[in-house]
Amino acid sequence: MKKTLTVLAALAGLLPGLVAAGAYEQPYGLIESGDRSQTRKEETVAISRIDGQSTNNPRRPDPVAPGKHSVELSFTSARTTVGDDLKTIEIDVQPCKRYRVAARYHTSASGKWDPVVQSVEDIGECRKKFMQGQPARK
Repeated sequence: MKKTLTVLAALAGLLPGLVAAGAYEQPYGLIESGDRSQTRKEETVAISRIDGQSTNNPRRPDPVAPGKHSVELSFTSARTTVGDDLKTIEIDVQPCKRYRVAARYHTSASGKWDPVVQSVEDIGECRKKFMQGQPARK
C-alpha cells in the first residue's frame, strides 16, 4: 500500500509537466498581455479567462489551439478610476502566432477603455517545428 501511494504521488507531480508539454505537440498560438505605451494610450491588462477557463498566469497564459477564442481581460489603474474593469475580446488565433493584448484608454481621466490586439508576431520555434516551407501570413 505504501509503495502504491508513493508511485501515485510521483505521478501526480509529473502531471502538470505532461499537460503543458501536450500543448506544444501540435501547432499553437499564444495570447499575452501587451506593453504599456503612453503614445498609443495603452496599458497592460490581466488575462482573466480564455473561453471561460481561468488562466494560471494572467500575463502569459498557456498556449491555445488555433481558432476563435473569447478572451476576458481585466484592467485596473492606480492613475485613474476605471469604470468597467472587465471586458471581452474575440481573437481568431492563427497557428504559430503570438497576440499581445492591451487596454486602450480614451483619456486618463475618463476611466473608459477598450480591449485591443496591440501586436501579432510569429512564434519562431513553432513555425520551425510545424510549418517549415510555408510563408508567414499576417
